[in-house]
Amino acid sequence: MSLSSLRPRALGVPEGSAPVVVHGSLAEAEADWRALEATGILTPYQRYDWVRAVLASDLERADGVAIVVVRSQGRPVALLPLIIERRSGFSIARLIGSDISNSDWLAFLPGTDISPEWLGLVLDEVRELVGALDLVCFFNQPRQWAGHANPVLAVGADPGPNNLYTAIIGPTPAPYIEHRLTHKRRGNIKRGERRLEEMLGRVELRRVTTIDELDRVHAAFLAQRGERFDQMGVGNLFAQQSFVRFFRNLAVEGFSDRHPALCFHALYAGEEIVATTCGAFAGKHYSQYINSTASGPAAKYSLMGILVAKLMDELNASGIDTFDMGIGDFDYKQDWTAPEPLFDTLIPLTPAGHLAALGLRTSQGAKRAIKQNPRLWGLAQSIRKTLHNLRKR
Repeated sequence: MSLSSLRPRALGVPEGSAPVVVHGSLAEAEADWRALEATGILTPYQRYDWVRAVLASDLERADGVAIVVVRSQGRPVALLPLIIERRSGFSIARLIGSDISNSDWLAFLPGTDISPEWLGLVLDEVRELVGALDLVCFFNQPRQWAGHANPVLAVGADPGPNNLYTAIIGPTPAPYIEHRLTHKRRGNIKRGERRLEEMLGRVELRRVTTIDELDRVHAAFLAQRGERFDQMGVGNLFAQQSFVRFFRNLAVEGFSDRHPALCFHALYAGEEIVATTCGAFAGKHYSQYINSTASGPAAKYSLMGILVAKLMDELNASGIDTFDMGIGDFDYKQDWTAPEPLFDTLIPLTPAGHLAALGLRTSQGAKRAIKQNPRLWGLAQSIRKTLHNLRKR
């Protein structure tokens, strides 16, 4: 689908009306996108550099990209980076990178009055501009971001399969740590750090800022993560070339930025990399995208606890106020963060879209029923591991 020839058309509303422009490439939308990103409300997964890297690394196919920019009084006030796909005869739009991100979100300028009617008019205009479009999907949406309510949820909100694990870490880390961690747990982390240091050498967290160190840390991450995935019964998707390109290219671009689109940190004990974390920034928020820990003797010393404690201190010192550990329910996350429910919004634009939404809603509901039921989720994990082991033979 080629959208490069599309031109603005005005919405048919009398006051506060905004022209909607649909761009067929990221480059066409870059100026508006970066202007909105500078002062707007968005998660790390709607940053221009993140989305561009997703496409450049072939984590998404580039065909069918529709970058929706809504303008008012000469400036961008809202943005939706969409990819349009054909599924089972339906034309369905979702946010670029949604399948590999932690949060979907409509990027908008604070003060923009986004009502269900406003969004409906915008999406109707998008459908007119792109041609056939049956359904627009938002997945894994939080209720709020950076203190602003999610306006899309007023259109409709179905509980999603996942939770997002979030925390406030500003203005100083100490009160937060006192609130989230028991005295015993804090003592165990400090004791583990001392013993790890006695065994391997000085324990420190380093942010990766050179290509040589990135290569070493990324290799350690792939090995550690691959071993963990094998234990879980899943393949290491991060070893795929598209993800390797994505991590490397985006991390290198961010070496000199204070709060880049993506960066790696490594926890060293002596010269051994015992844990890693890869995260993304937006505004005053840091999102821990993926992490890894070493196995062997070092593993008994609460490696993730040591890493997160040091990471929170560094982030807070650099002006970061909020933090998340991504989606996925793991007990260790609750030492530091609290689960926040996420929501799906499916917006049909045609009668066919209503049918497509019904199918997707049923599928997402089944996933949630399994993931949020400990017995069913345990059974699903057991089956997954058995099938994984059989494939390895």
